[in-house]
Amino acid sequence: MLSKGRSRLVKLQDPYSNSDDIRLAIDIGGTFTDLVAQSQAGEVFRFKVLTTPVLPANGALNSVQRFLKGSKVDPKRVRVVVHATTLASNALLTGSLPKVALVTTEGFRDVLEIGRQNRPELYNLQFERLPPLVPRRNRFEVRERISYEGRVLEPIRATQVKKVAGVIRRLGTESVAICFLHSYANPKHERIAAKILRRACPGIHVSVSSELIPEFREYERISTTVVNACLQPIVSRYLEALEAGLARLRIRAPLFVMQSNSGTLLSTQASREPSRIIESGPVAGAVASRVYGTEAKAREIISLDIGGTTAKAGVWSGNRFDATEEYEVGGGLHDVRRLVGSGYPVRFPYVDLVEVGIGGGSIASVDDAGVMHVGPESAGASPGPACYNLGGTRPTLTDANLVVGRLNPERLLGGELVIDAQLAEKSVREHVAKRMNSTVSVAAAGVLRIATANMAQALRAASVERGRDPRSMLLVAFGGAGPMHACELARQLEIRSVLVPPRAGLFSSLGLLLAEPLHDFVRTRLSHAQDANLPVLDRTFRGMEERGRALLEKEQVNKSDMVFERMFDMRYAGQSYELSVPVSREKATRSLLNRAIRSFHIIHHGQYGHSASTDTVELVNLRVYARGRARNRPAKAERKILRTAGTSHRRVFFDEGFVHNCPIYTRSAMGPGSKGAGPCIVEDYDSTLVIPPQARYVVDELGSFRISLS
Repeated sequence: MLSKGRSRLVKLQDPYSNSDDIRLAIDIGGTFTDLVAQSQAGEVFRFKVLTTPVLPANGALNSVQRFLKGSKVDPKRVRVVVHATTLASNALLTGSLPKVALVTTEGFRDVLEIGRQNRPELYNLQFERLPPLVPRRNRFEVRERISYEGRVLEPIRATQVKKVAGVIRRLGTESVAICFLHSYANPKHERIAAKILRRACPGIHVSVSSELIPEFREYERISTTVVNACLQPIVSRYLEALEAGLARLRIRAPLFVMQSNSGTLLSTQASREPSRIIESGPVAGAVASRVYGTEAKAREIISLDIGGTTAKAGVWSGNRFDATEEYEVGGGLHDVRRLVGSGYPVRFPYVDLVEVGIGGGSIASVDDAGVMHVGPESAGASPGPACYNLGGTRPTLTDANLVVGRLNPERLLGGELVIDAQLAEKSVREHVAKRMNSTVSVAAAGVLRIATANMAQALRAASVERGRDPRSMLLVAFGGAGPMHACELARQLEIRSVLVPPRAGLFSSLGLLLAEPLHDFVRTRLSHAQDANLPVLDRTFRGMEERGRALLEKEQVNKSDMVFERMFDMRYAGQSYELSVPVSREKATRSLLNRAIRSFHIIHHGQYGHSASTDTVELVNLRVYARGRARNRPAKAERKILRTAGTSHRRVFFDEGFVHNCPIYTRSAMGPGSKGAGPCIVEDYDSTLVIPPQARYVVDELGSFRISLS
């Protein structure tokens, strides 16, 4: 349901129809808001501004204003805007949420609070769960009952729903979640309740579980629906404000939003289903790393995104990302591992990224025992690192990199951000060096070593701890701080090949332009695999594909570019969780089921190291992914006359120690075919690349640095 007053309609046009058309991407991060614009002819524009945390839409619109002013581009040339934001996750983490109600089956209103009764930390007797997103006084029960087979056991009573609607209206509730028992098998009662609530409470946002996630497991379904209800007012208002701001700038292009599953969807759907975009920002960079990595002929890719507040790692292998069908928002961490049961479950596909609280803005400190720590506390965009001279006084990883010569001592962002090296040195001296009884240089080098060790945990958790050998992978490093630490991290994991793409500091924005429209659907059809009802399987698959086709058509995807993938979620009888098994798009037959069972045994063995080929296999869910094939590819780098790119020398710290006359290169002067060896520093508009001693590099046709480590 669209928010009240949301009536702006934009006619979708094929964004590939004219080489003069521009596609615009905006990514809001914790410290910076990034913008990348690219025409079909290959023109690329890039801008980076500080994020405005209180009013994030302002930062996005500021970047668009700067783009239009600096590029002299006619706003009418912009045909598509793609956006990623941390608004949804920040709202859940901070608890800044609207008043929400839950309507559920009689006797089940406490499911949201009871959860799975698992303890995230077995030996922590003081552990406290997060409070439920809907307090008990705002959770309402209705007499009705549907069986797990979909049979109506007790009809819903409209008079009772009307009474509940009256109470909800008097409470001033902005949003309501409806989740009845077994509604995934028969949504009739939920639809009746939704219709009554919308009539009785005009303008209210309604999230219906059978429309959002028709899948069994009551707690996870209720939690996902409640999370969606909490986010609907926030995200719909935000997107409405962003679209209105774009209209004031004379940009009348459709707005797409990045999802957690690595695809995009229209803003109208994002307003209805905001729980799909909770992890939109981090996933965009992984999408771009997959594209650039495959262009480099890599079979397995490990992406590393180091921004202002966090470092994130993910793996792409076997033509797909490591993904999970469920994740928890706002949960705790033990090192880099999520504490299962400590957050709010959201049951949607999600590219499984491992995150650690280390980034350019991470604060360095020394505790009372004389032990140095870096992160997870961050200076963020405000007040920012000390060297930004915006009020920050505590030392950050950025300040440490500046002190040891890795960053330009005078300016960043092509001179747009003037920095003060003396403030960085002062902050490291006062807060770290004095407490460690060391020189400023030694203290700053110590900050770098601790930060690198913490970042390496994310890479290990994404690879080694999941049974993957990172040594044969290509490490794709991006983010404002990624290229600075990539080579040292690769050496710690014995990774031999590193790729640093062009515009690395704006790479997540570039990933938005490379992402494809993607929609996922699921329906529970629980039975023994051998006994599955074949006509029901066919009807279910076709129904989900029709829904996907309708959404892709709205997004102006040509029929020839529509791709559909089918999957069975399967498990051994007695198991609690499933593995997804890809199946072909043929008519459901016993032969198809037998092939799926054999594939399940193989996948189970690969995942857990064992299988049980004689055990009964259950079919749990049917899944469909509807994707629109993208026709946009990475732009080739401009071929330049190769010349000496070195502009200066300075003293720079590497893992082996300080190099006193380290050459400093300008990336814009190094076109395809440029090659050389470390040690050296390569400065770009949005990032700085550190190439250590005994490493060799070559610039490929896309402008990426391919670095070989000994």
